[in-house]
Amino acid sequence: MAYNCLLLDADDTLVSFKDCERQALIKVLDRYSISATDENIELYHNINEGLWQDLEKGKIKKHLIGKLRFQNFCEKIGADAKNAEKMNRDYMNALKEEAVLIDGAIEFLEDVEDYATIAIVTNGIEAVQMNRLKISGIADFADGIYTSEKVGATKPNKQIFLAALKDLGIENTSKVLVVGDRLQSDIKGGINAGLDTCWINFNNEENTTNIKPKYVVHDYTQLKNIILEGLEDVIANKGKL
Repeated sequence: MAYNCLLLDADDTLVSFKDCERQALIKVLDRYSISATDENIELYHNINEGLWQDLEKGKIKKHLIGKLRFQNFCEKIGADAKNAEKMNRDYMNALKEEAVLIDGAIEFLEDVEDYATIAIVTNGIEAVQMNRLKISGIADFADGIYTSEKVGATKPNKQIFLAALKDLGIENTSKVLVVGDRLQSDIKGGINAGLDTCWINFNNEENTTNIKPKYVVHDYTQLKNIILEGLEDVIANKGKL
């Protein structure tokens, strides 16, 4: 079954968020004379990740992530938390300029762009994501970019996917594939919207949840094969009269 519409997540699906996060965080910690050790970077990552998981579970609102992550981080390392909000602003400004692509991401988009409508659907902060998608080159392939702030719904809420499909003019949802790395947001959200889903599992993680994607892939080649299944003859004859 070939898919002619892809609703793609951005971070850790096309862009390496951990690499981007690390580079932006080092700049901020240096600015505030906090040692950018691997331990401190991992601590911040875990705090931030926990807050995003709480957002996906509906436990907190998005604006609290920016308020709490550096406050909690400073408290954990015994630093003065009075600059936490400023640190967060500086961090977001730094993150806007970081767009480390996952190896093969652009080649994958090049391979499928002629056969499918491509949309980016992300929970990331709009001002940050839009700039990162632009400088990474991903925006050049996107027929639409839908952030939770723009739509007014956060994955796994089905409305963010349905709003994207409505805006794109997609009516046949049997040919739509939701692709992402997060089971609790991307895959659960796609299932909530009644769409086929594909879990990007580049790190070979075990699925310990009750969320069951239709497909699991470990590289872009596997993903491309799922999307283009049945189109081999069309692709082989592309450009021939």
